[in-house]
Amino acid sequence: THSAVKLCRWTKHQLRGRGGCYKHTCYGITSYQCMEATPSLACANKCTFCWRHHKNPVGTEWRWKMDPPRAIVKEAIRLHQGMINEYSGAPGVKKERLEEAFTVRHCALSLVGEPIMYPRINELVDELHKRNISTFLVTNAQFPECIDKLSPVTQLYVSIDAATPESLKAVDRPLFSDYWERFISSLKALRDKRQRTVYRLTLLKGENMDGLEHYAKLIAMGQPDF
Repeated sequence: THSAVKLCRWTKHQLRGRGGCYKHTCYGITSYQCMEATPSLACANKCTFCWRHHKNPVGTEWRWKMDPPRAIVKEAIRLHQGMINEYSGAPGVKKERLEEAFTVRHCALSLVGEPIMYPRINELVDELHKRNISTFLVTNAQFPECIDKLSPVTQLYVSIDAATPESLKAVDRPLFSDYWERFISSLKALRDKRQRTVYRLTLLKGENMDGLEHYAKLIAMGQPDF
């Protein structure tokens, strides 16, 4: 399959009565009712900081047998619930939270890869919304045409991993030769979405933390809400 789901450590934390992630702090999203997933393991970058150690496929276009959106959502929820059940025996798990955790109320489409590479992403988002599941989607800013076509999600993120063409190439190691043009077009597409948007900056000491004026220009260009 080209999809994946994982039980987030913040889900585990909050099941045990501990704190939740930033989505709980900033937006009131219950971490133990959050499902972390992706419909595309593949990505068009080979970022130096990728936590998946480059084991997943890369590509500039979709070339895999496609699972239908409803099946992806249904199976993701089933597997997520299975992982919740497996964790039920962990020390400190709160009974009332465990019972609520089987009802998914939020989906973070940010696990790994590039979610908008999945050609039927709009149908997948619709399947989640029909189940009263809110959606936060993260894109790596290499598919501006997909951002243009993307239906509204609850919150749309773009990864800002560098502020200049040289540093973006060094940090993200993109597959596209026109990576910078795609990056800039993605920010402009984000600006035109008319929905809640976020820049997610990954800053690496000694690699992409210089040039604040360039970051400021990128922020002015995309006009994110956060």
